[in-house]
Amino acid sequence: MYLSVTLRERGFQLTRVGDEGPEFYFLHNGRKVWVEAVAPRPGEGKDQVPDYRYGEVQEVPTEKILLRFTNALADKRNKYIKVLQKKIIDANDLYLLAMNSRGIPHAPYGNTMPFFVQAFLPFGNLAADIDTKTGKIVDTFYHYRENVVKASGAAVSTTAFLNPEFSFVSAVLHSGVDCVNHPDILGEDFMILHNPTASYPLDPSVFHWCEQMFYQEGRLERKPGQ
Repeated sequence: MYLSVTLRERGFQLTRVGDEGPEFYFLHNGRKVWVEAVAPRPGEGKDQVPDYRYGEVQEVPTEKILLRFTNALADKRNKYIKVLQKKIIDANDLYLLAMNSRGIPHAPYGNTMPFFVQAFLPFGNLAADIDTKTGKIVDTFYHYRENVVKASGAAVSTTAFLNPEFSFVSAVLHSGVDCVNHPDILGEDFMILHNPTASYPLDPSVFHWCEQMFYQEGRLERKPGQ
């Protein structure tokens, strides 16, 4: 609801088509941009993201958080294939995956890089090169992380946006709001991650007010909204 109200307030004309496909679509330069919304939960079993323990020092379970995002994307890919086969969506349409992470403990806040970015691109922990003589930091970088490991020992890829199987996704829109925690201006919290391997990329001007992220040559470029 927050997503649709925000888009309408910002002038988007939204069209819903039945109950089987994505939530709705809007037109940009005469082309359909389908919007699929998902709000991942903490999960179950040994891979469940534990709830907050207030008043205690708690390690943020990064890999379990990333698994919630990767699982949500995999589920939406399966759904996309089905609606594509039913001709609800055309293969030439754009597809925007809108993710709200408020239901995953810790996930809305991220660490040095948003968790949803780490789930789809191979960014690991932040590291630094330090000059041993001066003690000064001379460079910072992210370790390359191509997967996270489930409690069962199975490896799950964190490189979906470098995989042609997910090229149907034009971009991911992320929000971490709920009915209590939200900005005064609708959509001010939105962040857009553009898929570098998208078959049909999303024009950055569509969400010009949002922070937008682009992956280029192993680095993430972040541009503030305008």
